[in-house]
Parts: sequence; structure tokens; C-alpha cells
Amino acid sequence: MARNTVRTARHAFIENLKLVIAEYQATMERLIAGTDQVFSTGKYGGEDISVETAAHYKQLISHYKAVVLRFENEQTRKVQPKL
Repeated sequence: MARNTVRTARHAFIENLKLVIAEYQATMERLIAGTDQVFSTGKYGGEDISVETAAHYKQLISHYKAVVLRFENEQTRKVQPKL
């Protein structure tokens, strides 16, 4: 029973991660297109850091996609019949 609960929780996590990926991709595209902007709030403030932020989103998306792919590959291996 506990194994099914963990498995269900992992599936829910992966489904949520897929939604996050889609949201991050949309945000990244808006940053690149210039329809959204991000400004630093540091010592000098007001500096447009949209390009850097878009690059960071790209790294996160890549990492999250790898997590999803690894999970899906694990699921495929579990379903395949053993020869």
C-alpha cells in the first residue's frame, strides 16, 4: 500500500513539473521577445536583467526535462516484460 502511495505522489510531482516547464517556457519566450522585463534590485538597481533571467530559465527547463525523461524511462522499464 505504501509503495502505491509513493508511486502516486511521484506521478503527481512529475505532472506538476510538466506544468512548471510549460510556464517557464512561456515566461522565457516573453523575456526573450521583450514583452516581459526583469530588473535588478541590487545596490545600483534598475538594471534590465531579462536576458540573464531567460538564460537561467533555460537551464532550469533543461534540468526539469531531464528529471521528467528519467522518470518516464523508469516507468517504461517497469512496464516492459522480462525476457
